[in-house]
Amino acid sequence: MTAIPKIFISEPINKKGMDLLGDQVEILLAPDTRKETALNMIKEADAAILRATTRFDSDVIEAGVKLKAIVRTGVGLDNVDMKFAGEKGIYVCNTPGTNDETVAEHVVAMVMALSKQVIGMDRAVREQRWQERFSPKQRDVKNKMLGIVGLGKTGLATARFCSNLGMNVIAYDPYVINPLPAISQTDDLDMLFRTADFVTLHCPSTTITQHMVGRRLLSMMKPGACLINASRGDLVDEGALVQALSQNQIAGAAIDVFEREPLPAGHPLMAFSNVILSPHVAGSTTESNERIATAAAQAVMDTLAGLVPKHICNLDYFPKDKKDKLLHDTGYSFS
Repeated sequence: MTAIPKIFISEPINKKGMDLLGDQVEILLAPDTRKETALNMIKEADAAILRATTRFDSDVIEAGVKLKAIVRTGVGLDNVDMKFAGEKGIYVCNTPGTNDETVAEHVVAMVMALSKQVIGMDRAVREQRWQERFSPKQRDVKNKMLGIVGLGKTGLATARFCSNLGMNVIAYDPYVINPLPAISQTDDLDMLFRTADFVTLHCPSTTITQHMVGRRLLSMMKPGACLINASRGDLVDEGALVQALSQNQIAGAAIDVFEREPLPAGHPLMAFSNVILSPHVAGSTTESNERIATAAAQAVMDTLAGLVPKHICNLDYFPKDKKDKLLHDTGYSFS
């Protein structure tokens, strides 16, 4: 009798994805995101579906002796050792295109919330400070400059949305040629930080981008400018951001991702009334969670069926003979 495949899931996923997995597999749902838990549970798993918090380093992957695929919900893969998995012949996949516009909508919401002082005005009413209406701090967004760092799908979606609001959009990305005529592209990151009224980050976490936004770039921003990060927590040096806010170097920030998650109680960013914080939810809505979970589950089911899943991200790390055979036999496309 053939054993039922076992799927490790680091945190609950949307019901649509669970329904797709159905009773064809046995679900190993982790009770927490600790490494020790993953090490113990991954030993029996044929595949894994990960969200943002659980890390699959070489230790965990080595323990997964039956692993065929590791699928990350969303696009970020900084919590997976892709090289080590590739050397083991384990697919690492993600689910691009499932929440690009969802994240972009969140960024637009943060631009509007910071401009219109939505949270501050709400507090004013609740605290009986009606006089706030006579000293408006709100600003129009039309004709303001939005600086986008990273012109992937999410950055492009953000550019489209904000351009439609009448904002002027300038973008920096040394790896992407701007396809939208409404966007100006620059190869001068310093200039972008000096001129933008809002800077929004849309970069992966790499050795190049870690702490990319630190004291130097923050000190270049206009006193009335705001920083938005709904991409990766380690793009921003949080200590430098706290200092910039403390010294009124910038007008505010909206941060959805952090260097350490969950954000520890009493973190200095929590003390600022001009900072909007959210718990890594920019890409999560009812609709996007359905799309993400379905795509992740499909990649797992394809792998278990002996098919090649979509969106393999670590193929370059596979042993050459396995990679060549895969490309030859299947004509695999990275799209």
